[in-house]
Amino acid sequence: MRVTPADMPPPARTIDTSGRLCPFPIVEAAKAVKALEAGAVLLVIATDPGIAVDMPMWCKATRNVHLGTFRDGPAWKSFVRKSP
Repeated sequence: MRVTPADMPPPARTIDTSGRLCPFPIVEAAKAVKALEAGAVLLVIATDPGIAVDMPMWCKATRNVHLGTFRDGPAWKSFVRKSP
């Protein structure tokens, strides 16, 4: 079964980093996750395709949960759950 953005839990917060290159999407995601409650979901929208590799690596390094990163036209949508 293929997982899609529609299968993701609703985000508590969405940030749009479109037009910005690495490391900006990850830096902004780190700031946004700090402000969330444990278990909350962050949606990061980016146009830098590097997010498809960077976000899973950042989640692993910070022990947050990478739920998925999906191509959506010219943009990417990356879902992260803040670890407890």
